[in-house]
Amino acid sequence: MRIFKKPSLLIFVFMLILAGLTGCNQSKTINNAKEESDAVQEETEKKDEEPDVRIFTDSTGREVKLPANITKVAPSGPLAQMVLYSIAPEKMIGWARKPSGDTEKYYDKKILNLPSFGMFYGDTFNLEALMAAKPDVIIDVGEAKKTIREDMDEIQKTTGIPTIFVEAKIDTIPEAYMTLGEILSDEDYGKKLADYSAEAIKTAQEFVKGKPENERIKIFYGIGKDGLNTNGKGSFHAEIFDFVGLDNVAVLDQVASKGGGNEVSMEQLLLWQPDVIIFEPDSKYDDILAGDAIWKDLKAVQERKVYEVPVGPYNWLGFPPSVNRILGIKWLGNLIYPEQFNYDMLKETKEFYQLFYRYELTDKEATDLLSRSILK
Repeated sequence: MRIFKKPSLLIFVFMLILAGLTGCNQSKTINNAKEESDAVQEETEKKDEEPDVRIFTDSTGREVKLPANITKVAPSGPLAQMVLYSIAPEKMIGWARKPSGDTEKYYDKKILNLPSFGMFYGDTFNLEALMAAKPDVIIDVGEAKKTIREDMDEIQKTTGIPTIFVEAKIDTIPEAYMTLGEILSDEDYGKKLADYSAEAIKTAQEFVKGKPENERIKIFYGIGKDGLNTNGKGSFHAEIFDFVGLDNVAVLDQVASKGGGNEVSMEQLLLWQPDVIIFEPDSKYDDILAGDAIWKDLKAVQERKVYEVPVGPYNWLGFPPSVNRILGIKWLGNLIYPEQFNYDMLKETKEFYQLFYRYELTDKEATDLLSRSILK
């Protein structure tokens, strides 16, 4: 019996070692599981603290964190509110400049009653009211100013609200709508607006390519009560004339960057002798219709080629120079070059208002809008 004592002792020692190793492995497994559980809990808490976001690169190249689901948007100014109203009116929480007077009828009453925050680039900007409204994002739309990056950074830093810029010159309006459709989660309607805009732009671009500069009709755009202010050639506010193949006679040494343009003299206008004169609303159209003697020596007046741009809710040629110019391209092209821009303007006007303003024009309303496109 003694011969079995030593092996039994060895087996006992082996079992103790094996049990120790198993215990270590179980301890490691428990520790690993605890670490993984802690990591998952930490990640979950982090997600709870910070809502879903995405990185958006705006037209200045700035990378901005935006909420994945944007439901509240504030415009930076009139151009932005026009674009935002056309694509996502239900997400607007206020106006930069609230519509008033006769233009109110084109807007949904609930949205019309939203507060006004004023404009970034103006004396009326109400920073406190904007911050109190707590938008998910502030959007600036239009032409990039020289200080655009700094301006966007400053507003974002001051408010703590994501602030972005989306370029929307005439030829980039379709791209702007596609971009806004994506970030505002309405890609389908954004594409509708982009496609409509792209068609108008393409028609104009194809015409201009085949129109030599020396064959282009000369035009003067009269602004202000006296009709002698104008947007000079090369200005953002006057780009629509080049776009439709017209020769803007107002070639100036310095071009004003504001919608009010530059003042010129009647003597200068007589030297330019434009083929066509177009006045902004509430300018000199009625006076010339009544036989204003000061303008009688202009060839365009003598040949009855004087018109007034339609307005409602905005001037179709600009001021502000936003998406209203898409309809302006069709109107101006059809007015000056009807064979090449062969549009039924009554139909086009009604379609544009329904698509961009969500407003159903009657035939009479559309006719009234177009009624001052000819000097009788």
